[in-house]
Amino acid sequence: MNCNLKFKKIEIMKNLKYIVLMIFVGCGLSCTDKFLDAVPNDQLSGPTFWKTENDVNMALAGAYRGWENGMNIVMGDAMTDNDYSHLAVTGYQQVGNGTVSPQNVLVGTGLRAFSYVQIRKYNSFLENVDQTNLNQALKDKLKAEVRFLRAYDYFLKVMFFGDMPLITTVIPSTELPARTPAAQIQAFILDELDKISKILPVQNVITSKGHITAGAALALKARLELYMGKYDDAMVSSKAVIDQGVYELYPNFEQLFYRQNKANNKESIAEIQHIQNDYFTSIPWQRLPSFKGGYAENAVSRSMVDAFETSNGLPITQDPAYNPDKPFENRDPRLAMSIAYPGSMWFGRIYTALNPQINGASNPDYYLNDGSKAGQMSRKYLDPLIQNAERQNFDAPIMVIRLAEMYLTYAEAAVEAGKNQVLGLEYLNRLRTRAGHIKATALTRELVRRERRVELAFEGLRYFDIKRWDLGPTVMAGPYQGSRLGTVNTTTGEVTWGNGYIVVENRTFYPARKYLLPIPQSEIDVNPKMTQNPGY
Repeated sequence: MNCNLKFKKIEIMKNLKYIVLMIFVGCGLSCTDKFLDAVPNDQLSGPTFWKTENDVNMALAGAYRGWENGMNIVMGDAMTDNDYSHLAVTGYQQVGNGTVSPQNVLVGTGLRAFSYVQIRKYNSFLENVDQTNLNQALKDKLKAEVRFLRAYDYFLKVMFFGDMPLITTVIPSTELPARTPAAQIQAFILDELDKISKILPVQNVITSKGHITAGAALALKARLELYMGKYDDAMVSSKAVIDQGVYELYPNFEQLFYRQNKANNKESIAEIQHIQNDYFTSIPWQRLPSFKGGYAENAVSRSMVDAFETSNGLPITQDPAYNPDKPFENRDPRLAMSIAYPGSMWFGRIYTALNPQINGASNPDYYLNDGSKAGQMSRKYLDPLIQNAERQNFDAPIMVIRLAEMYLTYAEAAVEAGKNQVLGLEYLNRLRTRAGHIKATALTRELVRRERRVELAFEGLRYFDIKRWDLGPTVMAGPYQGSRLGTVNTTTGEVTWGNGYIVVENRTFYPARKYLLPIPQSEIDVNPKMTQNPGY
């Protein structure tokens, strides 16, 4: 056997098309059929699997498949004051407006975090790979990659549901696990990430061909430490990622998200990679505007647009030069790079979501027709070169963690810890100047929180930020407003503003829930140890 096994991205991803859970030998069930989903009867058995390089290759590919869902990244902000999803079937809408319940929490593609299907795959890989004849160093590296995937999965579980069963081995189908305290799961995650960061190579995703690296382990560690209020530790971990020297900011903020630049994007730390026909994504189909054949699923809020500073580096409420009748002029350049707003140029035409008709014909982008229900949409992830035929067969990577987050993690931890603020400000200003925005002169809590919101908009982190800053009662209750009403000149893009704003929906926030999602009632019915979260 050739022990120098090479897992090229293309080899792994092509295998994904043919790999289902049946390749994981001895997976069993981790509790009930409902809780962990039944293992297919035709899965390969131990005596016939885990023997060759190809077996390991397939198993690793299967482990990577589904480790994160790109929709959870690009539509996760629909659970917050940044965005809205008009497709209730995806589940984000219910979390955002407060109607999520034990009966609907796992609808559609939304929030697969409760499932243990992935955990079962990871545990099976870790228990079986040692029986192969690969050299030990390679096996340790591959196990470290899978341990990261498992730690990431538990990160989602503890963030969304709090106490959850911590299962690290393949257990019998008859076993009904109880909920493990969240603090114990967090300690497990941090310990795992610390250990595997010393095993994994120091590489960016280009060099690693998409494999998890030491930087990814330290970056996830920094993210969790920040959320736990371990500010000194978060500074150490985030700076360790920065100091590795293998990551760098992509020079153009807007083009950072274009697929044609993926071959030289050294800002990405961990990402979901796609290949047309074999491991593709249909995200453009759901997020493109109606005139491009998409569902126009996302609807950006008024407050998200208002969060971008003026070109003077001030909030719009503090800059006397801000003109509400020309709201998109003289703003942080990231506004135009991140959001398609009325009158902006997008996909070669003026975006006209406020107009019921264009040239006497019904306008598909009108917010009361098939367009964004807020009259404004996110531009991130939507490559301007995308062809209609690629709407459901797209191959752009979706970044899960990128270097900019590490700069912001360090800056926030510096503010909260009251130390290293000079360096924190330098890191924050690297992001502002990269986008062509004015430098900030002092590092404050208000600045860092605003910077996180605009830099990382529509990247799936806002819900966690609202949770740890306890902003829910302020930002998650009441009417969700979109664009100001008006009419767009389809030739010039000039908007004639009217009175009032689009009201997409009215939202209710429940503090008693403590930002946790409900345990699905179906799980409680089959496992009495699965108690319900508060407020449901």
